[in-house]
Amino acid sequence: MAIKLIATDLNGTLLHGDQHYNRPLLQQVLALLRDRDIQLVLSSGNQYEHLKQLFAGMPNDHLTMIAENGASIFKQDQQLFDGSLSTEQLHQFVTVDRLQPIFKHAYLILVGAHGSYTEVGAPQALLDAATKFYDQLQQVPSLTQVDDTIKKISVSTPPAKAAELVRELNTYFAGRLQAHDSGYGVIDLVNAGVGKLPAVQWLMQQWQITADEVMAFGDGDNDGPLLQFATHSYAMLNAPEKIQALAANVTELDNEHDGVLETIQRVL
Repeated sequence: MAIKLIATDLNGTLLHGDQHYNRPLLQQVLALLRDRDIQLVLSSGNQYEHLKQLFAGMPNDHLTMIAENGASIFKQDQQLFDGSLSTEQLHQFVTVDRLQPIFKHAYLILVGAHGSYTEVGAPQALLDAATKFYDQLQQVPSLTQVDDTIKKISVSTPPAKAAELVRELNTYFAGRLQAHDSGYGVIDLVNAGVGKLPAVQWLMQQWQITADEVMAFGDGDNDGPLLQFATHSYAMLNAPEKIQALAANVTELDNEHDGVLETIQRVL
């Protein structure tokens, strides 16, 4: 069956380690996809405004962006889906949940529609790393002072403790919020039912596409469900073995050598 939708993760997958990508090759691939009426879906935990700047100037008629780990879906700068936290959910988090022992040793960033916010006193290393993924990062005395529509809550933790903390968070927030391990010691808390796979499935329903018509690429834990779901799934050569085991295929090249784009060209 023909491919109609290609979904790819960004960090560690489409993007090189320096957060750049092969622009000429991506333009070639987008032209190929346009000719074959195939949609390319960029799926990331990054803030939408960051993705918008990163891919500025790219042909976008067959390009869709899933941002904030599924909390936002945009096509041609028009929002198709909004999974933001409600006002009540945000109030509950900053006044009650934030104070629980589970967050005692974690640093938090609220990622909103207009900016991102962390409390004064966050380590400089965290601030430096966050500016690579979130635009307009602001330090505030308290998260209770944030007045924005919040898409997700990023929790910073030592990478070795991430898997355990994800389990603890999903137990604590059961039915309210969902924790996803985004890698690099970052856990994303989003609305219950929000994620990369649900976002892709939402698009599939809109476009009347089946799993047999989906190709997917990823390298991390938050890509796992999508890699298991898509018939034509590819874990990156640089992905951990546990992620490679979830996919139907493994790319021949890693993210530093354009494994995603080269695979798309070869397969199509």
